[in-house]
Amino acid sequence: MTTRRIFLRRFKLRYVLFAVLFLSGIIPFIASSFFLFGRDQEVLENKEREYLIAKAGTLSYEINEYVVAVRRQLDQLGNGILIPDGPADVAARLHQPWVEAYVRGFQHANPDFLALRVLDVAGSGLSPEHLSAAERTAMDQAFEESHQTGKAVYRFVDHGGSQPPLVVVSVPIFAASPALAPASGAAAIPPVPAPAGQRLVVEALLRFRPIADALKGEIRQDVGVFLIDHEGNTLWSNGHLGLPRQVVSSFSRQSQPITMTHEYTVEVRGVRREMLAQISAVPASGWEVVMQRPQAAAFRMADQMLVNWVLATLLLAGLALLFALVAARLVSQPIQRLAKTSHEIADGDLSQRVEVGGLGSELADLADDFNRMSVSLESHVQQLRQAAQANRELFIGSLRAFVAAVDAKDPYTRGHSERVAAVSRTVARQLALPEEVQHKVWIGALLHDVGKIGVEDQVLRKSGVLTPEEYEQMKLHTVMGADILSRIQELKEMIPAVRWHHEAWAGGGYPDGLKGEQIPLIARIVAVADCFDAITTNRPYQQAGSLQHAVETITRLAGKKFDAKVVTAFLRACEAGEVRTGVARARVEGAVGQPVVRAAAQ
Repeated sequence: MTTRRIFLRRFKLRYVLFAVLFLSGIIPFIASSFFLFGRDQEVLENKEREYLIAKAGTLSYEINEYVVAVRRQLDQLGNGILIPDGPADVAARLHQPWVEAYVRGFQHANPDFLALRVLDVAGSGLSPEHLSAAERTAMDQAFEESHQTGKAVYRFVDHGGSQPPLVVVSVPIFAASPALAPASGAAAIPPVPAPAGQRLVVEALLRFRPIADALKGEIRQDVGVFLIDHEGNTLWSNGHLGLPRQVVSSFSRQSQPITMTHEYTVEVRGVRREMLAQISAVPASGWEVVMQRPQAAAFRMADQMLVNWVLATLLLAGLALLFALVAARLVSQPIQRLAKTSHEIADGDLSQRVEVGGLGSELADLADDFNRMSVSLESHVQQLRQAAQANRELFIGSLRAFVAAVDAKDPYTRGHSERVAAVSRTVARQLALPEEVQHKVWIGALLHDVGKIGVEDQVLRKSGVLTPEEYEQMKLHTVMGADILSRIQELKEMIPAVRWHHEAWAGGGYPDGLKGEQIPLIARIVAVADCFDAITTNRPYQQAGSLQHAVETITRLAGKKFDAKVVTAFLRACEAGEVRTGVARARVEGAVGQPVVRAAAQ
């Protein structure tokens, strides 16, 4: 058998069916699910990025539009003061009653303006008195920067917390300042050339409505919103984690407003967190809007989808496992029953039949054919057994007839072989030999004197002591018996009992002078039984001895003529009452079954 066939025979059919059914069900599902999961995960992650891009873009656009509108309003306010007829001196013009009323009305019409301040280049003019120190400081700083640069200046008022910020917008107004063009998209207001011809600076403290509206809108709680200037300084945030410096350094050096997406890592209380940020420019003010969100939160839906996919895969794998197990059992059970029945029939139980209930048509037909074959085979085997039994009985009968013919040559030893065979089998049983070996011992003992058929009758029947020549001729019966059996193949295993049953354990026996373990066990058993029958049977030269005499004689010869182990088994048989003296006949239950061998008393 090849190595490949040996390897394949290790696997049972139900295991192979189970593996095939399970893998054919789960592999396509996992492959398709993995492909779809990867694609859906990418879609979800892109949607999260698109969300940040959209929100950051929308907020930056709203801030830019708001800044443009505020600058336009302040420019209109300043020109509304300079253009009407009045004193040429700006300071004198600012102290005219109508100017203060005009500014107050302008502020009233614009609720985002918390305070308005109109100053000349010397810093005098209309200024509110209800400003806090922080607000006044921010407006003063914005005025100085705007006056010196001739550009609009934006400055946040630091009032703490994450509330919508207050912003100071300072716009220089020139006498020849052209009207501002209408705002369009993200277009920046061109800087006003400067500062020659500058007449005044208009400043507004206002509530920064775009951020307030954004905080009330649909921005998620885990999204951090930052407003930074072009140098990377944070002007305002909604209280989330601060931006790493390396994030803003990449665009703080840019000369033009930029829009980009960043992925980076921040450390929070010793824990590193992956972040995703979208940066969107506010061209009108030079600011940048940054929306930052932890990737774990941004991609939470993708991670949840992974968890759901794993759970669904495990569930379906479990169902596939259960289905494959049930299907494999349903398919393999009939074949297993067929294999089990065939093994039992191969072991000799021809009465077994394959159950056909619940099988498919093909297997049911196979089971029917197998059962018919089993019935036919059982019938033939039964006939063969009967024939073999008949032949066996005929064989045993022939042996007994032949042995009886040999014993008939000596009227004093008639029945001797049968009795020796019975005692030998009893001793073999006491030695716990297998039943098959006991049977062979019985046949060997039955044939142990078959060689006497070649000994002359006057030697066998002589009532006196044999001469040396006659004794040598008598010893030849062992060799002649072995030679007779050697011609019969079925009796070759019994030859040791015939040839060597007169050998001695200590040596000195005949015909070959064997000793100890050289003497086969079957011959050692027959030797003890032969001696026992010779002692307890009437002979021309002696009267039959008692059981006690036979036991004492055989015990005395243990280790000399007989094997002590065989003698011990013989003595156990005597104690059990299985061996008796005064034998007239032997009741032997042949070669079949469990014989009870016992010599019957006269």
